[in-house]
Amino acid sequence: MSFSFRLKYALGLIPTADQLDTKWDKLIKMRDDLNQMDNSAALKNYEDVKNLIESPAFQNHKREIESLNFRGSALEKQIHKYKLLLRSFSIRNYQKVLGSGQLERLHEISEGSTLKRFLDLQKEVDSNEFRNRKAAQKKKEFVKSPDFALFKEYHQLLKSGNIKFWSKFRKSENYLNYLKTLESGDLKHLEELKILTTSVEFLNRVAYLQDKKRFQKSEEYKSILAFNEMDKSKFMADYRKLKKARELEFFKKWDIVFEERFEDKKLNAECWQSGNWWGNQTLGTSFSQKDEKQGYNGLKNIELSNGSLSVVAKKEKIEGKVWNPTLGLMPQQFDYTSTLLNCASSFRMREGVVEAKVRFKKDATITSAFSLTSEKPFPQIDLFRSTKKGVGLGIIEKQGDRASKYVKLNGLNDSRPHIFRLETYNDLLVWKINGIEVYRTTTFLKEPLFFHLLTSLHGEVNEHLLPHRFEIHWIRCYSKK
Repeated sequence: MSFSFRLKYALGLIPTADQLDTKWDKLIKMRDDLNQMDNSAALKNYEDVKNLIESPAFQNHKREIESLNFRGSALEKQIHKYKLLLRSFSIRNYQKVLGSGQLERLHEISEGSTLKRFLDLQKEVDSNEFRNRKAAQKKKEFVKSPDFALFKEYHQLLKSGNIKFWSKFRKSENYLNYLKTLESGDLKHLEELKILTTSVEFLNRVAYLQDKKRFQKSEEYKSILAFNEMDKSKFMADYRKLKKARELEFFKKWDIVFEERFEDKKLNAECWQSGNWWGNQTLGTSFSQKDEKQGYNGLKNIELSNGSLSVVAKKEKIEGKVWNPTLGLMPQQFDYTSTLLNCASSFRMREGVVEAKVRFKKDATITSAFSLTSEKPFPQIDLFRSTKKGVGLGIIEKQGDRASKYVKLNGLNDSRPHIFRLETYNDLLVWKINGIEVYRTTTFLKEPLFFHLLTSLHGEVNEHLLPHRFEIHWIRCYSKK
């Protein structure tokens, strides 16, 4: 695997750390854009309208509107009934009499003095007393009597046009039918239907039922148009594209459980502490190993700038302590300083992925490392450890043992950063550089692991390389959901 990696690396077939960073930034932006869209008022409005128009109530109402028809409706029946009544004999006769002027004439005659005089005379000449007086007189005597004048006046009125009209019209079939219709329910119903069918509300409803485009004028149709406009919008096109993006499947499978980007001007003290963790825990102080040339100088040997952390090794004297396996903890003066950082108090991981973007100079006397350990110093897992010509990575199961589960890769270009990645699944460990697998092995991990970041000096230090900066641009850890 290492030969394959070196070949691809030499041929430029492996993506650079900056290219992978750009890809990651794009992925994060896609995720953030999708989250923002998921929580936006625009999407809520879209989903509300979508739920509305897809609801059974909306669809039923839509079908009701579209199925409406004037033909066969109650309104058509009311108009038909009105027309039937208008064509009926009784109503036509009623309207004929009403419009003929005869009623007005009858009313004028009935209200006039002539008819009253005629009726008075009729009552008189038809009375038994008048008939008896007439019968008791001879014709010549009757002619000269006052009764004759009444009798004559009566017959003159009886032959007059108004009285003849009054007498005949009142008995006519047209007038009698008129009177019958006047008191009938049909006329009342006709008037009711006329008022109803000529009302603005009725006519508007008829026009609505006869309008074949009535649904297109409805509020429901406006909702559909609004939904269609939203559905075709750039917002929804972008949203669907993000929803279908295969890249975002990553966030459905993985949680980012740790991320350090070193963007602040001060180191996050809640996350990082300086020094040897085991020394601080057991002896109350940090220490160097007996073959190391540097004393640890705490946070004085770190720099934070341009979004990266630098662990700096310098040429300067410092009083410190060294661990001697035979004599134990001993004081010692060092000619060089560096630092060691750990996250033991804030974060540990058992399974998942840890990766870091780093840059360092290769050298035989200066070692930069990112390692993982648990409560005990060993086994120690090196995400990477710089060497004279490249890096070493793998598992150190006990002190001084780097043979069975450890590999070295030469030829990395140390003028640019690289992304080192360690994937742990059950007992399987897989190392990758810039996304390409370079090594895998197995081990039994009993406890969660925490990180160490350090630079150490060995042998005859190449002082011309000092100050030496081990740059860590970022660190991320993922765990499966």
